[in-house]
Amino acid sequence: MEVFIRPYYIAWSICLIPVIAAHGAFLVGLWEGVARECVPYIEGCTSISRAAREGNAIFLFRGLMMPTAALLIIFWYLQAVWLEKITQQSQRTIFILGATGAIFLVLYIDFLGTSGDIYRLLRRYGTTLYFGLTILAQMLSIRSVKLKGKILDSKVRFYLTLQFLLMVLYWCLGNANIVIKASGVSWADAAENVIEWHFALYMSLYFGLTAMMWQRTGFNLCFTVDKKNG
Repeated sequence: MEVFIRPYYIAWSICLIPVIAAHGAFLVGLWEGVARECVPYIEGCTSISRAAREGNAIFLFRGLMMPTAALLIIFWYLQAVWLEKITQQSQRTIFILGATGAIFLVLYIDFLGTSGDIYRLLRRYGTTLYFGLTILAQMLSIRSVKLKGKILDSKVRFYLTLQFLLMVLYWCLGNANIVIKASGVSWADAAENVIEWHFALYMSLYFGLTAMMWQRTGFNLCFTVDKKNG
């Protein structure tokens, strides 16, 4: 008996769950009266971390993001397998970078809501390495597919172009954040929060595009069970 697993469901989960976790935590904070009423994508009244640790929102955020970290490790393994099928080259580096980033996401989530300078440092350390390593794995994935782009159909190349545009947005947002913080303007913190919300959303979109690429190329896992020897 053959059992097929469709990996793109995992990619879609990683795309959608963080978005639900961040926005759900913010809405819980509003409902409990511990969060300010605003549009964080425009006004930057709160960061994702602050929204997630206010009131009971932390339980929702942790409950959704801890499994996501585990799914990320599985995702990067599957991404490496998919890329190896396309490029006929080892993609172990991408898996190591992505999986390590997921581990640092666990570090960030675990210390979220704790007080003290050391815990604050660990949270910043965790989130910085999670974002940095994940983006690096995303960039290397795009490069690997780009080198073999001629063998892929037009829709997959279109999704790949959208992923590349997301990398450009990362670069623009990152540089804008550096310039704003260096300028010392009074609204620098609010601008940083706005950038953080947009950055996290665009990172999630990458996984949705990967899900469509996997589905388009017919990427499935097949497990065989021998009933005769069962």
